[in-house]
Amino acid sequence: MTIRVDQLLAGFAENDAISQDALLLQAVFRDLGFESDLFVSQSHTDPAAAHRVRPMTAYAGRAGDLAVLHDVLDPEAVRAFQETPARRVLRYHNITPAGYFDAFDPALAARLRAARTALRSVAERSRSVWSVSAFNAGELAAWNLPQSRVLPLLFSEARFRLDLDPEMLARISRPLANILFVGRLAPNKRVEELILAFHGYHRAVNPQSRLIITGSDRSCPRYAAMLRLLAHALDLPNVCFEGFASPAGLATLYAKASVFVTASEHEGYCLPLIEAMAAGVPVIARRTGGMPEALDGAGIQYEGLSSAQLGELMGLAIHDPAVRAEALQSQAGRMAAIRARKPADEVRALLADL
Repeated sequence: MTIRVDQLLAGFAENDAISQDALLLQAVFRDLGFESDLFVSQSHTDPAAAHRVRPMTAYAGRAGDLAVLHDVLDPEAVRAFQETPARRVLRYHNITPAGYFDAFDPALAARLRAARTALRSVAERSRSVWSVSAFNAGELAAWNLPQSRVLPLLFSEARFRLDLDPEMLARISRPLANILFVGRLAPNKRVEELILAFHGYHRAVNPQSRLIITGSDRSCPRYAAMLRLLAHALDLPNVCFEGFASPAGLATLYAKASVFVTASEHEGYCLPLIEAMAAGVPVIARRTGGMPEALDGAGIQYEGLSSAQLGELMGLAIHDPAVRAEALQSQAGRMAAIRARKPADEVRALLADL
């Protein structure tokens, strides 16, 4: 009987970092000779990506199989994981602290607190925990979990080898400096700081510029509405909310970006930093959470800057040849290390520990 290594997810969408990690892990498991599928609740699956997954109700793990749960945010996935006779592994991507959401969505904040409470129980009942970063593993270190390991978030450039999206290209074809942010519109991302920083840069340094904010606004609609109101109050017509971009659309945005900037205060890893570096775009990121680990010394990292100072840093990354060249050189070295990874060897070693 062929051993199965199946993965249970709280949701699935094409450009979502956890979904991509699961797909790449699935490919590794299959290359190692295992049968492997992804199981997701149908209500949490992007219809455009439904062909890549199976419904959670179809999951039936067997003793001797392996079940990998990506986080604990979906009760149906957690229940299936807890009840399976298969050996259990938790793939920990991070849970955003609930306090960021208290002022915008108390119900979501309550769910995040409940998930944080459930996390320990799930982790302690798992055969192993595979965190996507040492930062994440550090959050769990006080629990003294057996078999707690770090398997950095998997990344493949293949999905960016696409023809540019003509519709997106037409929308951003005007020759402006493009400051790009990619990520969910959630309070921990501190997108308001980007808007304030862009306000200073756009007014004082380069009026031929735009801020492109790309990512889903579904996780916290009130926060997303506040961001739009802020851009309107500052009279910034060049703040563009692109929503959830298609793979080709996202590849186009990276290809046309002058700089990638995130002011996020809490990230377990931050895959868009890797995506931007792979596209040859200089990156600016707050030195916090898992982002220094993702960058490993590359790019431009900051801490303690005001919004005005962040705007000045954007200007240096775009207009100062020496600053730009140094950032890109460091990023090229980081990407060489990422491309040299052998995920199959890493996964094989983790499986051997089980």
